[in-house]
Amino acid sequence: MRPITLLLTTLFLLTACSPHPGAGGWGASSNDASFARLEIRYNGQAEFFSNAEDTIPAWRCFWGGVDKFRASMKCVNAANDTDERVFILLVDESRKQAELLQGQQPLGQYTWQPPTEPVEE
Repeated sequence: MRPITLLLTTLFLLTACSPHPGAGGWGASSNDASFARLEIRYNGQAEFFSNAEDTIPAWRCFWGGVDKFRASMKCVNAANDTDERVFILLVDESRKQAELLQGQQPLGQYTWQPPTEPVEE
C-alpha cells in the first residue's frame, strides 16, 4: 500500500469513528420542552427525564446517527413498555443546541451540557 493511501485510509477511519455531536447531556432551553433533560450516551443508549433532578428516566432509548446532524431514537416509556415512539434530535453543533422532534412535531429546544454518569440500579 502506498504511503498516501495508508494516510488517507487512516484519516477516513479516524473521522468515521468520531463521536456523534448529539451524544452528551442536553438541558431544556425552551419553556415548552417536553423533557427537562436528555442524556444521550456514546454507547447507543439514551434516557429522557421529565425533571432536571430526576434519577429515574421517563423514556429509555436506543439511538443511532442518521447523519452528522441528526440522531434517530427508538424509545420505550419507562412506565408503560407497550408505549414506543421514535424521536429525532437535530443538532446544531456550532451553537451546541438541538431540537427534539417526534415526526414533524417539535418537542423542545435543548442546550448541550456535560453528560452525567448513568445511575446504577
